[in-house]
Amino acid sequence: MSNINKLFNIAGFQLSWWACVFGVQNGHPHFGSIIMAFFLFVHIFFFKINTSEIIFIAIVIFLGAVLDTVMLQTTLINYQGLTFEFMAPIWILAMWAGFATTINHSLSRLDGKWFYAILFGSIFGPFSYIAGVKFDALVFHVSFFSITILAIVWGLTLPFLFYLNNKIVLEK
Repeated sequence: MSNINKLFNIAGFQLSWWACVFGVQNGHPHFGSIIMAFFLFVHIFFFKINTSEIIFIAIVIFLGAVLDTVMLQTTLINYQGLTFEFMAPIWILAMWAGFATTINHSLSRLDGKWFYAILFGSIFGPFSYIAGVKFDALVFHVSFFSITILAIVWGLTLPFLFYLNNKIVLEK
C-alpha cells in the first residue's frame, strides 16, 4: 500500500474522530457519525476493499459496542449524546468502525508486532478517552484505577484486532 493511501486512511479517520467529539460537544451527537459514515463510504470505494474487510469492520463495531457498553453499565465511563440509555452511543460505535479501517491500512505496520501493539493500545487507548473527557464528550474519573483499566482493555484489544483481522481478512 502506498504512503498516500495510508495518509488518507489516518487523516480520514482522525478528521472523522474529531467530528464525533465536536458533534457531541456541541449538542449534535449524530454529526460525527454521519461524517464517519461518509469516511467509511469513501474508504470502501477508494481502497476497493473486499467483503471480508467489511465483515471485519462489522465485527469490530460489535466488539466495540460490547466493550463500551460494559464500561457504560459499570459506570467506569459516562457518555454524552446517548441514543439509548442502556448501550454505548452511536457516535462511539462510529469511531470503532473508523478505527477498524486503520488495522489494514495506516496501522498495518503493527501487525505481528505484538509487543508494540500492546504498548500502542495501552498508551493511546486511554489517551483517546482522556481527550473525550477534555472535550466534554464523555465523563469518567481520571484516576490510576480508571487509566489502568483502559490500558488493560486497549492493550488486549488492539493485538486481538490484528489477530482477528488475520483470521478474517488476510487468511483466504
